[in-house]
Amino acid sequence: MTATDRGRAHGTLWYADARYRLAWLVLPQAVVALLAGLALALLKPTDEWGKPADNKENEKLYYDLAHKIGQEGDKAAFERLKNAAEGGDLYARAAMGYLYDPEWGPFFPKNPVRPDPPKALAYYQKPADIGYPLAQRGMVEILLDPKGGAYDLKRGCRYGLAFNDNPEAIRTQYLGGSWLARYRLANCFLNAESGVPRDPQKAADIYLGAVAAKQTFVVGNFADDLGRQPPDLLAAIQRNLARRGFYTGPVDGTASPQTRAAVQALAGNAGGSQPNPYGGKSGAAKPANPPPAVQPSVDELIALSKSAVSNAADAAKLRSLAESGVSVAQYFYATMHLSPANKEQRVTPPDGPLASRYLERLVTERSLAPAAVSAAFLYDIGGAGLSRDAAKAADMTIRALELKSTEIMQNLEQDKWGDGFWAALQERLAERSLYQGRIVDQRNDRTIQAARRLLGNP
Repeated sequence: MTATDRGRAHGTLWYADARYRLAWLVLPQAVVALLAGLALALLKPTDEWGKPADNKENEKLYYDLAHKIGQEGDKAAFERLKNAAEGGDLYARAAMGYLYDPEWGPFFPKNPVRPDPPKALAYYQKPADIGYPLAQRGMVEILLDPKGGAYDLKRGCRYGLAFNDNPEAIRTQYLGGSWLARYRLANCFLNAESGVPRDPQKAADIYLGAVAAKQTFVVGNFADDLGRQPPDLLAAIQRNLARRGFYTGPVDGTASPQTRAAVQALAGNAGGSQPNPYGGKSGAAKPANPPPAVQPSVDELIALSKSAVSNAADAAKLRSLAESGVSVAQYFYATMHLSPANKEQRVTPPDGPLASRYLERLVTERSLAPAAVSAAFLYDIGGAGLSRDAAKAADMTIRALELKSTEIMQNLEQDKWGDGFWAALQERLAERSLYQGRIVDQRNDRTIQAARRLLGNP
């Protein structure tokens, strides 16, 4: 029996049988492995632990059907999807869960079925148990909703931890669009009845990640309830805010006015300090730069960025707009004025770490393909205080391809990348089942073809 088989049986039994979980904790692992092997023969699973067996074509097919059903009320499509789900297709089961999931009701005005949390859970469970992120997210949102009628703290937290640590969800940046599930998971690190070891810092990091992502349901609930949070969580919040450059006060575990202002500033609300993009060992934040009442047009920002190359006053104005959160200004400031990839003379000294922070923020928050391309170049060359990082360059290249950037494809074909880049890129393409063959640190036709498939232009 292979390691994959053992893992598959273990995962299936762990979620399905409480007696098996107890045996795993009490019996010697050799005995448990034997039990798993015996169970495998009975279960006859068709899926590899952590990876649905159904192909990506089925994933797209059934989610297209789900949207057609929910938005058009297509009954024939519903019967087709239902039959596939009952026939065992994991993607079809997850898509059926999608239709019964109350969280998606507002997006499906012509859904022929009513929201039904127990039915959604029944459809979600099998794909969730083998590691399908969307199904795991659905399980978490339903099980950890105290008002949804299917609340189950321990079970929801177990799925929440699996989802938050799921390599597929992390690799595809799926977690970034799943803040409701992660917000509910944060409570697992605080609630003594969850079965999860208490970890206020993990809870604070998740809460403030959602605040930084401008999730309004978190900004309102969390910021307003700050004074009712336990001291160890408040101290963890203060540490997180300090790392981000929003807070310079004491880590004393109190909901002080400075702590509240820092949370509001992180949320993008007026009245708080802005993040310190300069970092620095002291952690002291720069003075706040409130967003302009009327933001400049793109044409005005282009002209400002050009003149800022040689004009110190315009450079300061561009920097101020970037610091206040104007995304176009951030992009121009990072690429034309801070990035060491730009070899032109300019009045602003290059700053690799600051350029990388602006670009990654634009990629994460705005899904801006040109920012991903620029970040890939920046990490490939390094400089101006930024260490060269072939792995990060490959990550940003993958993200640029996912965002359909033809510019990155052109640069891949020119082969002007540094040591380690091609091997790192091939590894990431292989993880997506797009690249086959040996990992070699050089450009080859298989790599280019795999990149084109990811781009969507085989």
